[in-house]
Amino acid sequence: MPNYKLDAMFELRKYLWNKLKAANIFDPNSYYSDNLKETMIPLIPVQQQPEMNQFLSGKKHIVYDKIGISYENNWLICCEQILFTIYATELADIVEIRNFMMDEFRRMDDSAGDVNYWSGLSDKFKFHSIFIADISPTKPSEEIQGFLEADVILEVKYSRITDNNGRFA
Repeated sequence: MPNYKLDAMFELRKYLWNKLKAANIFDPNSYYSDNLKETMIPLIPVQQQPEMNQFLSGKKHIVYDKIGISYENNWLICCEQILFTIYATELADIVEIRNFMMDEFRRMDDSAGDVNYWSGLSDKFKFHSIFIADISPTKPSEEIQGFLEADVILEVKYSRITDNNGRFA
C-alpha cells in the first residue's frame, strides 16, 4: 500500500534544513523549546501564525507551501512550484538565506542530482530538475509585526517511484 503522506515538498524541506544547518545559517540550538522538550525545525508548513509565535518569537524562520502542480506530456514527471517565505528581523539574514538558496538550487539538473545523492532522501522519489523560478523583493511582513519577508519559489520536476501499473509504490 503506498504512503500518500509522502510528498516531494517534504523531502526538499528535509534536504534544505540539512544544508542550512551545515552552512551554519541556522543554529538548531537556538530553536530548542522548553515546552516541547525538543528542537523546533524553523522550516514550517503554512499555518496560522499565532500557534508558532511562542516558539519562533523574534527568530528567523521559513514557511513553505506548494503553490502549483502539473504533469508534463510524460505523466511520470510531476512539475511543482514550492514557495518558501523567509521571515527575519534583519535584512542581512534574509539576504543570506536567499543567496544560499539561489546558489544551492540554480543549477537545475545538478541541483536535482545533489538532492538525489543525499542520504536522507526517501527511495520513493527521483528529482530531475530544481531551479529558482522567482525571488521577490524584501518587504515588511504583513503577517508578523517587526519582521521582514521575502519569497523564493522553486520549480521542481520529479518522479515518484511507481509499481508495474503506474501507481505510486
